Amino acid sequence: MSDDRLRAQRRLDLGLALAGEGDYAAAVEALQAACELAPDWVEAHFALAENLEKLPECRLQAETAYTTCLSLDPTDRMGARIRLTLLGAAPTPDRLPAAYVEALFDQEARRFDAKMREKLNYQGPEAIAEAVSIILPQLTHPARVLDLGCGTGLIAPSLRLAAGRLDGLDLSSGMLVQAVATGLYDSVRQGDLLKDAWLIDEHPYDLIAAGDVLNYIGDLAPVFQSASAALSPGGFFVFTVEAGEDTQIELGEGHRYRHGDTRLRPWIAAALLDLISLERRVLRQEKRQPVYGLIGIARKPVLSIDMGLPVPHFDQKTV
Repeated sequence: MSDDRLRAQRRLDLGLALAGEGDYAAAVEALQAACELAPDWVEAHFALAENLEKLPECRLQAETAYTTCLSLDPTDRMGARIRLTLLGAAPTPDRLPAAYVEALFDQEARRFDAKMREKLNYQGPEAIAEAVSIILPQLTHPARVLDLGCGTGLIAPSLRLAAGRLDGLDLSSGMLVQAVATGLYDSVRQGDLLKDAWLIDEHPYDLIAAGDVLNYIGDLAPVFQSASAALSPGGFFVFTVEAGEDTQIELGEGHRYRHGDTRLRPWIAAALLDLISLERRVLRQEKRQPVYGLIGIARKPVLSIDMGLPVPHFDQKTV
């Protein structure tokens, strides 16, 4: 490490310490020095931007610093574009940067389950389990099941009950290590659900479940299209999203997208899926406040529908 980088590291450490004490103006001064000493160090520029953002009079400077981060790292593993969006300085992207999501969950993997369950009172696995219990009588047995964005495997126990084969797909290698440790998956793969194939062979899935993964994607149209393509006729797609009120793509301060009923339905219909159920319920707590989500069940039409034959009946639930 060069002398300038060592000095920059000391300035960065000082800036972070000052920020921890709430002295953002002094933190900015130290972080500006770090950036001058190491102008290509994206972490220093990001820390500077974060602290400039805390000073109302420095908003434009914060935007400039975040823009510098993007120029230094176009993959945006720090999430600078998200910050620019929340500042109103950039349009809402269709998705969070894959590099950012991967880095975030690699870092969180070992403590993820405890954080979600104990700190956030995460109820997603229960919601998925209830949805699976509803469709279980109509599933092909033994069912081929895909846990999309499987993470550490929080919803795997309920999926395993329905699965003859259970596969997992996730962007984060760190999360997949934890998923493998559950012993519940027949296979896991690292991949980007918007870019990589969902199928591991020519055989489609009877059930695809996406718990707490669609929150990181704004435009879900390609997700529903991919689900439709990867499902067998009569197969089910069970998913959760954070609930939104707007018809537009909405990115919240927690860096998660919110989706409303009126936004979801056209996407599902365009993918030629039948919406069986869409139910609103609390999925987690954040800052001691309930965070509402939508739990959806969509189905790929079976051949008997086209032939006018009797089809299984479901009691539809809607928000």
